[in-house]
Amino acid sequence: MARRYECVISRRSTAPPQTLFAIVSDGGRWSEWAAPLIPYSTWECLDPDGDVGVGAIRAVGRRKRPTREMITIHEPAGRHGYTMLMAGPIRDYQAEVTFVEDADGTRITWRGRYETRWRAVGMAYWLVLRVVLGTLARKLVTAAERKAV
Repeated sequence: MARRYECVISRRSTAPPQTLFAIVSDGGRWSEWAAPLIPYSTWECLDPDGDVGVGAIRAVGRRKRPTREMITIHEPAGRHGYTMLMAGPIRDYQAEVTFVEDADGTRITWRGRYETRWRAVGMAYWLVLRVVLGTLARKLVTAAERKAV
């Protein structure tokens, strides 16, 4: 029986949603703003229209063994989503980043969901994911606010 897990990270930014979305949706440049956590990033292939939307695949992480992620949601200034294309103890990993503008700037929510048959693996991965998503969200805010100035 598979168990489902979810990790949700929320942050605020003074940058507009368009700026935040532009940064997070450009998978080929993640290594510029997310290093040293993401030291390598590139587009492996583009979507059917030759763009970076739904169906495009980015490779991030380490150059010799990058994690491959396929874009599943591409709604400019609103939502960006992706799934990991890998085999292992974690299955059906789905992530979504949403940007909601308000009076003080933008509320960012980065959500990761997955399933596994092993509770110990699920809990350990949740702890790692919390650190990874938290770091990515913090670095995204820093990059966007630097760009928005």
